[in-house]
Amino acid sequence: MSANTINSISEFLLHAGTEYKVFDIGRRLTLTDNQTFLDIENGKAYVPFPRQQHAWFGIVFWNKNASSEHYIWFVKLPTDEQGLVVSAARNHFLDIIVDALGQSILEDTEKAQKLPDNPYSFVPNQSLLAQFNAAVKQALLQPLSDEARQVEAYIQAPQLVDWQRLSMQSVADFASSLPKHSKQDMLEKAVAKNSTLYSEVFLNTLMEMLEYVPLSATMKEFITTRFFSSNHTSEVNLAALRALSTGSFDQDVHSVLQRVLENESCARLDILSVIAARHYEQMDDSLLTLFLTQAAKADNQSEHAGALFSGFFSDLVQIPKLRRQVLSLLRSPDRPAELASAFNKLFAQTGK
Repeated sequence: MSANTINSISEFLLHAGTEYKVFDIGRRLTLTDNQTFLDIENGKAYVPFPRQQHAWFGIVFWNKNASSEHYIWFVKLPTDEQGLVVSAARNHFLDIIVDALGQSILEDTEKAQKLPDNPYSFVPNQSLLAQFNAAVKQALLQPLSDEARQVEAYIQAPQLVDWQRLSMQSVADFASSLPKHSKQDMLEKAVAKNSTLYSEVFLNTLMEMLEYVPLSATMKEFITTRFFSSNHTSEVNLAALRALSTGSFDQDVHSVLQRVLENESCARLDILSVIAARHYEQMDDSLLTLFLTQAAKADNQSEHAGALFSGFFSDLVQIPKLRRQVLSLLRSPDRPAELASAFNKLFAQTGK
């Protein structure tokens, strides 16, 4: 097998005799069907969740006839101005893996698991890695671990279980299982009832691990009431803000974001970063305007000379479903003066 006969990552994995699953881990953690991934890597489909001008993927592959081992590659591929994968970069990555592995992808476990140094591989942070592992277990229909059962026990009786013995991975596994759990309703009510008894570290970890998990009405109400009532608007819990992330427009979440962004103390890089990365689905025209206005204020307050605002603008304009909206706001005569000033600085710097 040579680089000249392989035209895509998908084709490489198929030629190597593997089965594989691809997860998009750009702005959400979503299972991507293999045909969609092939279209994305071939530049026939837009990258749906680009981040920092890259497409980010976690690829799990295995050969059930040869081994019970599962291997994982984390791959990021640059995107062009239209939001398509840069084919030259994808081809370069292919050259690297074919040269390094040939046909030994499932014969040499060390090589299969650890690619040579290259600009396209990356290591997720601890939080994303735990969430990814949990999502893979769900996709492969693996049973809930004993460690995740301990999380259940702590949720129901926090006074009887030592929370410090619970790993981040076990909390992620539990959170990922919650939407299909046979005791979902009971466990969620226990969270609401016992939340004041939990360690703050545990509660924040649970919120963080719910980031890519569909929330029931019970959990959404708990999070909004517990962390985003009128008493908490000036004190934003970033983990809880991440927990409210959803893959579609949600009026309740939109209302929370509106209250957060209307508070002047929330013109902060950490809060704005979470909203841009996880809550773009809520950005109708009014929320997008409010968000970019707060980004402009944060830029001025921290004296970033336009770099912070430019980063958020560049990031959001690459999201396919937001691109037209962002460009329309750019030309809108009704935009706030502070936002108009930020746009003028942006294009003065770029010479456009």
